[in-house]
Amino acid sequence: MDLFHGTNIAIEKPRIIIPNRALDFGAGYYLTSDIEQAKRWARLVVFRAGAGEPVIHQYHFDLRDLRELSVMKFETASKEWLDYVCDHRLQTYKGDTFDLVIGPVANDRTMQVVQAYMNANDRNLYLPVALHDIKPERLSDQYVFKSDKALEFLELKNVSQL
Repeated sequence: MDLFHGTNIAIEKPRIIIPNRALDFGAGYYLTSDIEQAKRWARLVVFRAGAGEPVIHQYHFDLRDLRELSVMKFETASKEWLDYVCDHRLQTYKGDTFDLVIGPVANDRTMQVVQAYMNANDRNLYLPVALHDIKPERLSDQYVFKSDKALEFLELKNVSQL
């Protein structure tokens, strides 16, 4: 399968970077199977950094390699996904570590719901509302490579500027 990484510079070798802000799945190398999502990310990185040009890295990842990695996969925006995202955004995650985490992106359309869920006095009480409000969204996916072992399975195919 092809995965894409959007940023503001060409990257020779992907690596795990500790982010300067809280992200959905914590520290890792973020990719998506959605080229349009990668383009949006690249433009956003250029805007936030105030430097560089939008660059798309295209990688090949053989799904058979999943057998070699510890993987957490969220099929949909579920309670487990919401809790995982909130715990990482609040930087309070204490659970298992994984080589690769796969799941939906908490995007601009859903961040208000995620934020409200994060701040709820009783998350279980607010959960039905949060899941109802997120359900209609078509969320892009994200593949977060969280270990050097996982990064070894990425094969760079192409780097292009937008």
